[in-house]
Amino acid sequence: MTAYHRDFTIDLKETQAFYLMLVMGRWRKGLLGFAVVGALAAVMYTAGTALSLPVKAALIAGGALAAALIAAAVLIISTRRKVKSQVRRAGRESYVQETEINGFGVHVTVGDKKARMAFENLLLVRETGRAFYLFLSDSQAWILPKAQMEDRQAETEQLRDIFRTVVERGKLRLKG
Repeated sequence: MTAYHRDFTIDLKETQAFYLMLVMGRWRKGLLGFAVVGALAAVMYTAGTALSLPVKAALIAGGALAAALIAAAVLIISTRRKVKSQVRRAGRESYVQETEINGFGVHVTVGDKKARMAFENLLLVRETGRAFYLFLSDSQAWILPKAQMEDRQAETEQLRDIFRTVVERGKLRLKG
């Protein structure tokens, strides 16, 4: 296995993206519920009217979409504000995360703090269009932002190959 080493700067933008991913994942069914409520409200408002079926259907679909979008916007705005506030209170708006992935596991250094984790102890490895997230717990992960990779495509493939080799399949959520 080829080792991987890169220093990543984790800033407010990366932290917000991570927490937005978590929040939107947890609220997926809730957003669907808001869509149903929006559709039902449209059904109630259009019941007994002389509107044609295609118009009613469009209003119902619009009600569902509007309710889901409003709920998602509230979640996004509130999450971004909470994360920004927490980062400010912590007094560290960005930090350098030195990351090494080799045959022994994942090694991360931030300032004078060092951490190591064997692959079998990772909760989950998730890839999004933006980053790889190496989950230590349900709400904590090391972030490997793709935008900071020197050769994004080659490094992404290298990381996928490493993770497919050393992380059990049930803990992988990779894109490619």
